[in-house]
Amino acid sequence: MDESYPVFVVGAPRTGTTLVREILNRHPRIYLFDEVHFFERVWDDRQHLGDLKAPLSQTQAILRLREIVRDFGPDSQVAQVLTIEEYRRRLLGEGRRYATLLRILLRAGAELRGAEIWGDSSPQDVLYLPTILEWYPNARIVALVRDPRGFLSSYKNYYRRREPTYRERYNPLTNSILWRSYMRAVLEAERSPASSSVLRLRYEDLTADPEAEVRRLCDHVGVEFDPAMIDVDRSNSSFALESGWPAGRGIYSSSTDRWRTELGPTEIWLGERIFAPVMTELGYRPVARSEGLRPSPVELLRILAILPGRLYNMLFRSHKPFRLSKVRRVLSHFRSS
Repeated sequence: MDESYPVFVVGAPRTGTTLVREILNRHPRIYLFDEVHFFERVWDDRQHLGDLKAPLSQTQAILRLREIVRDFGPDSQVAQVLTIEEYRRRLLGEGRRYATLLRILLRAGAELRGAEIWGDSSPQDVLYLPTILEWYPNARIVALVRDPRGFLSSYKNYYRRREPTYRERYNPLTNSILWRSYMRAVLEAERSPASSSVLRLRYEDLTADPEAEVRRLCDHVGVEFDPAMIDVDRSNSSFALESGWPAGRGIYSSSTDRWRTELGPTEIWLGERIFAPVMTELGYRPVARSEGLRPSPVELLRILAILPGRLYNMLFRSHKPFRLSKVRRVLSHFRSS
């Protein structure tokens, strides 16, 4: 495989992107970074950072990336290899562009592990697929989709469990908007001239029949199937600490219908009012009308009452900087048909 053939795992958060990254990284020829969020953290700030043809802009952008990488644990050793001087040397030799800046980082991570296929798993990069495919025409995109009610359930409980002091960001209204926007971005990529570069991978199918779906994944990425790929360590799962989650190794399907007990009728009804057309197009069946679910006026008022605080937390109390450009992207995909 040509070394200019990267892999990007994208989708909405809580749809299985971490699991797919773990699966791919168990293959000896592949290494993907864990959520660099280059486009949100660097590309969207390019007006401030400047043209990379200028030495000062190069230094600012390189320092930004080195700061990001130092936060990634196992990936932090890349910063030791890509010193400022080495980064600048490679940038000058390969082209002073933002696309080159990202490629140098991701490829260095793969080289450190003896892998030839490089890439990243940043779910929100789904909003930047046209740019990714313009920069890397031979890229392979793996787009995760998940039942939006399962997404809501996972998002609802994740931060409460893993970070008890974290300000909650879950709200069924805003999170339903996010899911719809991210999934519309997937559908738009599938309808683009670069559709052959995009593999849609359903979380439910992956957990129900791991080997069959991972074989599809390998065919798309261009590597031979390795049985070790599905022997993932559950300790790396976001659900590892959740009561009732299976211990040991492997891929389990016990989370697919959890939303039926963890979401209330109001959350399901409200969510389906927002994402029903898209979920239907993706093969998921709405249930609010058929099962006679009705919203609680009191619960609706509560959701609206906490909306400003939860929205503020989502925009300003995350590990990523607030970008008005991202808000515009989300709203643009939400309104698209």
